[in-house]
Amino acid sequence: MEIRVESAHRPRAWVPSIRCLGTMVFFLCLGGFNVLYGQVPDKASDVKTWEKLRFSFDASSLYMPKAHVRGGGNVTFTSCTAGAETSVKVSGNTDIGLGFFHGSDDYNFTPLAGFAVADPWNKVHRVGVNGKMRYGFAPKWGLFAAPVVQYSAEEGADFGRSIIYGGALGATYTPNPRLAVGFGVGLLYRLEETVPFPALFMDWRINDRLRLASPLSTGPVGSAGLELGYTMGSSWVIALGGGYRSSRFRLSQGGPVPGGVGQVNAVTGYLNLTRRLGKHLLVSVYGGAVFAGSVRIEDRTGERIDSTGFSAAPLMGLVLTASF
Repeated sequence: MEIRVESAHRPRAWVPSIRCLGTMVFFLCLGGFNVLYGQVPDKASDVKTWEKLRFSFDASSLYMPKAHVRGGGNVTFTSCTAGAETSVKVSGNTDIGLGFFHGSDDYNFTPLAGFAVADPWNKVHRVGVNGKMRYGFAPKWGLFAAPVVQYSAEEGADFGRSIIYGGALGATYTPNPRLAVGFGVGLLYRLEETVPFPALFMDWRINDRLRLASPLSTGPVGSAGLELGYTMGSSWVIALGGGYRSSRFRLSQGGPVPGGVGQVNAVTGYLNLTRRLGKHLLVSVYGGAVFAGSVRIEDRTGERIDSTGFSAAPLMGLVLTASF
């Protein structure tokens, strides 16, 4: 979750250059930033190298109407995210992949009366590359690695001080073709703080209609949650999901807290209706609510200036997914 503020005195928008993004991709590839963890395996694994090449593309739009901020004032939130990922089985027991994403989050505050800054931030950009790798060392067990590098900042922020990076390591267990689970630990540098986190995922096909799995990364909670889906016929799926999401970003050099850090936390629950359109395209409509939301602002060294909560608010969204 995130938020925006309009200000006539904000500096001109800054967008990462193609050269910067290309450099990030190059070093991720060079360092072996790879992918794949959370898919129940196909029947056969003894395929030739590069024979199992897959591509997927996601685009989402999310909207949270006005939520009341404790102490006075309101906030609304609009987010648009797009991503692409490729994965390949390079041997019978090794899968690797690479993903790229870009998100633009608009926060719109009416002046906050009980907060240290009346108009803390506006538009936030998230641009990143992530990788995953899974290596199967036994019939039911494997190891995975999932590194990530991300630019996360309000427009006008210092690029060099707006990089989030880290990753996770863990194990996967696939006792049968209907169940895959992963568990591990990760470490993430998030702009003046380094935090450990659990790395968990699940893909459990309970029966031919019910499936409990980690949600789409472009959905309301990202991949840090759970979603229970029920297949209705050949083209429709209805699902109930939820999770917790925390977002940190560097603030503009020309804003009220130059070079500071903004943070938004929230718990989200939602209902999701998905329609399959042909062989490769899925369209998902989301409706839900945001709970236990909070905003926090820090100075450029990560020292807390102020934090406060905001009321529960509805959330709606649309996600398009194409896979090949």
